[in-house]
Amino acid sequence: MSGHQNEVVLTESRYMRDDYVFKDSVLERVKVVPVLAGTLEVTVEMAANFYEVPVETVRTVIKRSRSEFNEYSELRVLRAKQLSEFRALVQLEPDLRSVPSLTLLSRRGLLRIGMLLTESEVARSVRNYLLNVEEIADKEQRQWAVEREITKRERRRLTDAIQTYYRGSLKGKPFEYATFTNLVYRILFDTDAVGMRKAYGLGDDEPLRDALSTEDLRKVVDVESTISALIRLGKEYGEIRDELFARKSVFRGEDEEKGRSLIARLFF
Repeated sequence: MSGHQNEVVLTESRYMRDDYVFKDSVLERVKVVPVLAGTLEVTVEMAANFYEVPVETVRTVIKRSRSEFNEYSELRVLRAKQLSEFRALVQLEPDLRSVPSLTLLSRRGLLRIGMLLTESEVARSVRNYLLNVEEIADKEQRQWAVEREITKRERRRLTDAIQTYYRGSLKGKPFEYATFTNLVYRILFDTDAVGMRKAYGLGDDEPLRDALSTEDLRKVVDVESTISALIRLGKEYGEIRDELFARKSVFRGEDEEKGRSLIARLFF
């Protein structure tokens, strides 16, 4: 298959999942993969944490598609003697030490979970990477695409934090989203979204972040994740703005490139 493909084909087609499940190395390109010490397996709880969904969501996915996992030896259930022997070899979390059975997933099983989950931003990134990013030949382009997927997840975290936790003086969600977005750009590039679009020659319907470099995408993620954390702590917009501006040189990495703003990089 070639060209840009919709990630829904993986959630709907077992044939497609079976074709891609051997590419489990893509997991690390999206997020750090957890494993039980001394093994290459994960528990259902670890899989849920990786994909940032409730444990019951992962259990439901496994139950609905159990045959897929079993046919490819991607899942095993330990009981009785097997479980006792496993406990002696592996340090389990306290809440798993006394369970009567333990379900373990291989790396391919963890990848298959990501191809089946529909409620996870991480899973969407995994599917997009499998279908679209892997086909990009140029290493630099591939890295950019990975960073772009990460910024999508972090952007969702920020909007969720504003929606759920922000109780400040900014009124109305569209205005809040726009204000915090412009704050990100001012911290990093000395301009707002309008100025960014003008600098890059983009129309209103063109994705602004697709024009950013890999380095700048990473900086955007850094600032947005910081804002999300501060909102969750109950900070008001003015406090967040002041704290970010106090650390502006850190976010910009100006120890390496002194004060190079977006406008300077583009026009001088």
